[in-house]
Amino acid sequence: NIKIIVIREEPGIHVIAFVLKNSTHSWATHTVELALDGTFTTNMAGYEMSTVMAEANGQGIPLGFFMHVSTNGTVASGAKGWVLNDFLAYYARKCPNVKFTLSDKESSEIKAMRTTFPHAKHICCFWHATTYIDEQLAKNIPPMAYDPHSAYCIFNFIDP
Repeated sequence: NIKIIVIREEPGIHVIAFVLKNSTHSWATHTVELALDGTFTTNMAGYEMSTVMAEANGQGIPLGFFMHVSTNGTVASGAKGWVLNDFLAYYARKCPNVKFTLSDKESSEIKAMRTTFPHAKHICCFWHATTYIDEQLAKNIPPMAYDPHSAYCIFNFIDP
């Protein structure tokens, strides 16, 4: 039992998005934590597939799926974020009590979650965050120089 979500058409990108009606109807209004997780081209057709999951009593309940692929290499910069915003807008309407969002470290997913759920606290996946830190530390590049005056301009409680 699914419902197709209409997503704006963008040149160079093909999108398929749908809602699992039963789980969305049962859990949407109770959802406090909403996660977006993707496969990133792990299928033969080359589609990236993402799922929106609600946390329900310590378990992940899939609410819907979003699949997209670049069709001819002409996709505009930012197009994935635009179509992802359309997809997540459905859940913003159906899940009014979301306090936390969770995603991989991919910037378009983070931005879409923050845009669609502006009052929710966004959390990056722990595994992706630690893997990224490990990769950066393995590069053995010295850190950037710390400028306490620049830090003070942003956070005035820092003593330069």
